[in-house]
Amino acid sequence: MVTATTQVRDTKVEVAPEDRTRAVMYALIGNLFFGPPSKALSAAIARGDAMSEEGTDTAFRRAWKALRDVAATSDPDAVRREYDTVFVSVGRAPVSLYGSCYRAGLPAEKQLAGLRDELAQLGLARREARGEPEDHISALCDVMRFLIAGDDATPPAALHVQRDFFERNIQPWYAGLCDAVHEAVDTTFYKRVADLAKAFFEIEAESLQIA
Repeated sequence: MVTATTQVRDTKVEVAPEDRTRAVMYALIGNLFFGPPSKALSAAIARGDAMSEEGTDTAFRRAWKALRDVAATSDPDAVRREYDTVFVSVGRAPVSLYGSCYRAGLPAEKQLAGLRDELAQLGLARREARGEPEDHISALCDVMRFLIAGDDATPPAALHVQRDFFERNIQPWYAGLCDAVHEAVDTTFYKRVADLAKAFFEIEAESLQIA
């Protein structure tokens, strides 16, 4: 949902395995909140391809297992209807995916203006084909994925840049979003998505703080 507007250098920087995992998780969460998963994505989640089973029992691993299990049994049409009912709907959707709906203080227009300035400073801009405001959770996840992994022309951002963007634009409101998804009566699959997102963002908040 974002695209680089400048080229920093042509030398590709190797991304550490743990950062590749972080980037994959941001991409997955962003995709799931951008729209209902394709059959291929649901199948990949059900196979557990994105996460090893090794390790101690944690909220994140429990959330991943629950999402994997529901992905293996959910009907794709039912998941699509759930997404449309909860996040699209007619009129005002039961659950908003935009940060400005959860953050008190500045009006949404000023919040978006500040975010756009920040993206411009990072050399990023919304893709023209996308009509969503930049504070959509999927767009913010896409920015974090890009900052972590970079691309062929742009190296990963420094850790303090990743931390600053996360703390300003995701950390203040992700819990509100995930709680709203849980409280929505029409959610089954997306309750599990919310659990995974919340557990992952909690890890990010702690890890970036001490890094």
